Amino acid sequence: MQNVKLVRIEYWLEKPEVGVHFMGSSLHTNNQLRRAHCWFPCVDFGLQRCCYDLEFTVDSKYVAVSNGTLLCQVITKDDPSSKTYVYCVNIPVAAEFITLAVGPFEVLPDPHNGVVSHMCMPSNLSKLQCTVSFFHTVFSYYEEYLAATFPFGSYKQVFIDSETALSSTCVGASMSIFSSQLLYDERVIDQVISTRIKLANALAQQWFGIYITAETANDGWLLDGLAGFLTDCFIKRFLGNNEARYRRYKANEAVCKVDVDGATALSLSGAAAELYGTQAIGVLGKIRSWKAVAILQMLEKQMGPESFRKILQRIVHKAEDVIRASRTLSTKEFRHLANKIGNLERPFLKEFFPRWVESCGCPVLRMGLSYNKRRNMIELAVLRGCTSNMSSKSAPARGTVSGEFQAGDDGWPGMMSVRVYELDGMYDHPSLPMAGDTCQLLEIQCHSKLAARRIQRPKKGGKGDGSDDNGEVTAALDTRMGLESPLLWLRADPEMEYLAQIQIHQPVQMWISQLEKDKDVVAQLQAIATLCSFPRLSFSIVNALNSCLIDPKVFWRVRIESAFALAKTATEETDWDGLMHLIKFYKSRRFDPDIELPRPNDYHDFSEYFLLEVMM
Repeated sequence: MQNVKLVRIEYWLEKPEVGVHFMGSSLHTNNQLRRAHCWFPCVDFGLQRCCYDLEFTVDSKYVAVSNGTLLCQVITKDDPSSKTYVYCVNIPVAAEFITLAVGPFEVLPDPHNGVVSHMCMPSNLSKLQCTVSFFHTVFSYYEEYLAATFPFGSYKQVFIDSETALSSTCVGASMSIFSSQLLYDERVIDQVISTRIKLANALAQQWFGIYITAETANDGWLLDGLAGFLTDCFIKRFLGNNEARYRRYKANEAVCKVDVDGATALSLSGAAAELYGTQAIGVLGKIRSWKAVAILQMLEKQMGPESFRKILQRIVHKAEDVIRASRTLSTKEFRHLANKIGNLERPFLKEFFPRWVESCGCPVLRMGLSYNKRRNMIELAVLRGCTSNMSSKSAPARGTVSGEFQAGDDGWPGMMSVRVYELDGMYDHPSLPMAGDTCQLLEIQCHSKLAARRIQRPKKGGKGDGSDDNGEVTAALDTRMGLESPLLWLRADPEMEYLAQIQIHQPVQMWISQLEKDKDVVAQLQAIATLCSFPRLSFSIVNALNSCLIDPKVFWRVRIESAFALAKTATEETDWDGLMHLIKFYKSRRFDPDIELPRPNDYHDFSEYFLLEVMM
């Protein structure tokens, strides 16, 4: 301690334009893109961390909310109209996570957890009570999942006026600042899901990103991914498995479309140098976060959920060790834990991280199948490509068209599973190697057998009921193929173990069977997307989509997708049948025939409400 010198800096701000923002009777900070040094002297670098003693003197009618533990509130005799708030951050954090909010806030202590406090403007207090009523459940769940208590002494959530907020969320050490647009009352259900997920994600970042930080800049993806992974665990636990799988499928789909150049390589040095850090914000930042979560979920699938949970618990417990000099996490250390605790083999990990983390591009698989009746076997042809035209170690290239099929990639580690649905049941075949030849032909043995039967051929010239063919020839051929084979439908990577684009070419009837009989929301979404993209639409496709729409047992987001698909199929080719189905469904739910006016909204069935909302 003899070599330590105390440096005192006196400073003031004149008309600050970034970092700190004034609006009316409130003030708040936003440290996005290293803006902390714009409002207080600091080393504004994520790898530099220290403890803080913070004092803020404000008018006595205002509340100053900042990081760490509130030690005291001081009112002096010399100036009774002002009040000083004293905070202490005794855990070293980066300057970018020092935040401040000042305003005439109403303080709402959490009735279930004394560590948590919620604050907002007086006019929003009733909304605040409704919005945060769930929060103690996610707080307790994270502590249970990580087998550790909250790392900071307190946690504060501040909701500021939406007119002053630069973004919907600003995360700091032991506190988060949100826009008041996230607040809702008991009469509003539209934004309940999105608000809860944002609050849960901000809390997850307290553990991964603020308390535990990246060892180097190239390890930032890992902390971002772990916070997103923890948020997905909350979604699955409290919002349901269907909601979690739906969101993951949509996120993976978006990543595959955008992952075409070096800007999406998560830890490749210099890959995104020309972006000067902006790849971490906006749409590209969201894509990178989704990709990081998807990579961690792939590892979880390989080692099992319980082993992955033990890794996260080990990381947190190691950070709590007072003897340890810093609470950092590196990709190298995480890879070691995946081998030691997750029991993943070193050769697999040695190939996995460079291919998925240090490079860009996702697999693109095009598949076509045929049934060999004599051998009772499925012949599956697979052509593998990549969404990026870059090699795994090349410099960034611009101008690649999103979704363009690129052959000649280096491949990916592991085997992809192919799931076959037959008359006698469902069978998984982990038989598709993701490396090696880009063109492969797989032979998959069927377990079901068909008894010999005589196929009734349609009469020439028309149908038995006298109706026109109207393009139903394709459906007739599909039905005939289904009668000649025990195969009902086929799926590749049904558990989403890979971040990949998969295009399967199978008959229309198989897609209809997948939509009607497969209970997995991802299978239903894939079937809907494929059916409405067929160049020749048939009435069987329209009827299948309508059956999905009107079935209350189907997940509501899938029903919404089928409604949009019906709108796409509404053409002269189908006699506008899709539009008629949509109108009929809407009138059956919302139209009162007695008074010939729409019925008032019914909030008892949330899924039905969301479905009718998108149809308006």
